[in-house]
Amino acid sequence: MITEANAFSQNLSPRETDKLFYSNIPELKEEMLCASYWTKLSGTNKVIMNSQEIEAYNKSSIRTVAPIVDLENYKETFSKEELIDKLRSISSLQKLERFHEDGKLVTKEYYHKLIERCNIEGLVESNNVKYGITIRRTVMRTFPTYDKVFKAGDNYEFDRFQETAVYPIEPLVILHTSVDNKWYLAQMYNYLAWIPKKDVAVSSKEELFHYLKTEDFIVTTGKRVFSNYNPLDDQLSEMKFDMGIRIPLASIKEIEEDIYGQNSTGNYVVKLPTRDKSGNVEFKLALIARSEEISVGYLPYTRENIIAHAFKFLGERYGWGGMFNSRDCTSFIMDVYRTMGIKLPRNAGQQGELAVGNCYEMSENITIGDRKKLLDNLESGTPLYMSGHAMLYIGKEKGQYYAIHDFSGFYKMQRDGSLKYYKCRQVMVSPLSIGLSEDGKTYIEGVYAARDFTLKD
Repeated sequence: MITEANAFSQNLSPRETDKLFYSNIPELKEEMLCASYWTKLSGTNKVIMNSQEIEAYNKSSIRTVAPIVDLENYKETFSKEELIDKLRSISSLQKLERFHEDGKLVTKEYYHKLIERCNIEGLVESNNVKYGITIRRTVMRTFPTYDKVFKAGDNYEFDRFQETAVYPIEPLVILHTSVDNKWYLAQMYNYLAWIPKKDVAVSSKEELFHYLKTEDFIVTTGKRVFSNYNPLDDQLSEMKFDMGIRIPLASIKEIEEDIYGQNSTGNYVVKLPTRDKSGNVEFKLALIARSEEISVGYLPYTRENIIAHAFKFLGERYGWGGMFNSRDCTSFIMDVYRTMGIKLPRNAGQQGELAVGNCYEMSENITIGDRKKLLDNLESGTPLYMSGHAMLYIGKEKGQYYAIHDFSGFYKMQRDGSLKYYKCRQVMVSPLSIGLSEDGKTYIEGVYAARDFTLKD
């Protein structure tokens, strides 16, 4: 973005910068695309919860929010019937019409073949779980396949078999294996689905949690952070880490004179999981430059940090379930909060309806005036929830209420009084007065709740 501050360096006068800013989003000015525009509000540096309170918050989530599970104390053995129930909760015949990439209708026969891949026949009366950890960014899928299916008309953007992206260093409980032995049915802390076996290293429970509980760690605070290039080990070279990943540091005793031929000075020496030839975990040292966007330990849980890190995603393409190497509306929220150590449910409905915190409800029949009164009392950085969508409220400007969110698009009134749909497909700032649906309903009318992720008052 070109602003007055850097216009001179690009041989542009401040008056010319406005000519380079284009937006079809109503009531949006270029300066609103800077986090500092919204963090000028007083009180943004106040700590919402300290580390002990955040730990208590996460434990409360495990106790009370069904989609969040305690992997360390997960059930060790499942009966055949229990695992069939879990399989059917994720991999079942789809009720709605779906289409292949070539536009052909997905048939029941095709679904039955996918269900066969789930290997129900391979279950025995008593099934022991295994533990594992992801070694790279990967995906969780509805079925053990990379095949894509779509609703009519969205044949590249919304793969309905895509459940969620999974980042490196994510612990898993492995429940079952597909017929072709290429996929695991796995449980992460907030999701159950199929994950590629090649992206997971198997570990003992003891070794896994000893590693995860390493006292010294860094947290990625940039949109993307990379390990250094490593000419000797591809599994460690330029590994990509999305925002909010907790990476254990090596101890001083473990740091060698050089790491794969590079002096470690100027870098963080981290321990990363890799996969040996047998598929088991092997922890190795790697380097991440200190110039990367990194925090030693979690960031303080403040409004300023919420907003500042949300704006790091500004302009990033929307990615349904983590498609396009990106994220969707709720993983956008989730990743921001992970930088501060807060674990949230994965989906919009789960976050908005189930997450621990103070909920400010907006019933469907309340007036826009009452909705505005509630927003007037919200602090910036508070998440807002609609059916299937999540946003971060950032403030009020000249009677308009604004949010930053990862959204698909909006409706806008035309000169002839009709409504036209405009794609957005990115993280962007918008007023809540933009159109939500073709019947004229606005985003502010679609909000059913605001929720602060904090221990309940």
